Amino acid sequence: MRHFFSLLATGTAAFLSVLSCKQEPRNTEPLTDPWLRDRTPVNVRFEGQIGAAVISDDWRNDAVGTVSVSLITSSLDLAKVKVEAIDFKYPDSPYCPTASIAPGSTVDLSGGSARFTVTAYNGEKREYTVTYTGFSDPLEGTYSFTPVGGILDPSNAPKSAFILVGGWDGAVVRSTVMDKWWHWGAGYKPTDEDDNLLSFRLEKADAETGATFGTLVNTPGADGLYANYLYNNETDENDRYRILPSGKSRWGKTSEDVIDIYAWEDTGYTAPLYQVHILKGGDLTYDGVSFNVPVMAFSRSFEGPFNNDVGDWNNDARWFVSNLRHVFWLVQKDSDQALDNHDGFLND
Repeated sequence: MRHFFSLLATGTAAFLSVLSCKQEPRNTEPLTDPWLRDRTPVNVRFEGQIGAAVISDDWRNDAVGTVSVSLITSSLDLAKVKVEAIDFKYPDSPYCPTASIAPGSTVDLSGGSARFTVTAYNGEKREYTVTYTGFSDPLEGTYSFTPVGGILDPSNAPKSAFILVGGWDGAVVRSTVMDKWWHWGAGYKPTDEDDNLLSFRLEKADAETGATFGTLVNTPGADGLYANYLYNNETDENDRYRILPSGKSRWGKTSEDVIDIYAWEDTGYTAPLYQVHILKGGDLTYDGVSFNVPVMAFSRSFEGPFNNDVGDWNNDARWFVSNLRHVFWLVQKDSDQALDNHDGFLND
């Protein structure tokens, strides 16, 4: 009997083994070479773009993806943003996907987003939605002057938005440029510029260093005049007193509070003329003398030596001219946007 059951068990196992080898139908899709399904760009770049695009797909829906970019929008026509590049991992492969956009074509971002399609070699498609954030520089915007009363002569001096610090060592003086108002006359008054508007616009940025570059317009104001810094109508101080050029020029920034000023003709931003510092408002102290800046200021500083003895302690030229150390334009920021007619001034 024991032998019988042993044979029965052996036979049953063999029968089950035969059944297990039977091919059962499986509900699976045929495998496709992933290279034939590739629909992912490795790089997308648009006009005015700062930094690399962030390219993503949706694991829950393989037919959609997103592209996020940062753009300098101030000088862009958002309805026609040029495509500068769209790259894939193996561009020379016969299996490389194709896109509905190409370098030189444009996308319409005026509504905040745009779409393009990438088609894989095997015909599968993925639609990408492009969105953007605006890239800006804190300097960008419109500024006006903030004239103050006299420092040495608060009762009688005409208001002015110009403060200077000068004098030889041990006798440093701070004053407004109009504290000694009789040194200026018609046709060469520093206050002719106090009604001007300053317009800074960002034009480009270095994605690697973070340096920003733009255009600057110093408008002539309601009176149509620029200041002529001609001390006593005989000593030309325009090169040192002028902090921002009249008319149109260019600017660059490699740090938060220092501006490089470029001539308008220097389209490559290659040869800065001088540096201007951006100062926050408050009580400031320079070379041992203090004064108040109501809101903010643009300033320039000059190297010594400051030992030019003019021979007369009461000669105002000892700090206005001979030992000029620092000059300041008092301003306030009125808007984070450049003037609406900024381009009009650039085209003049």
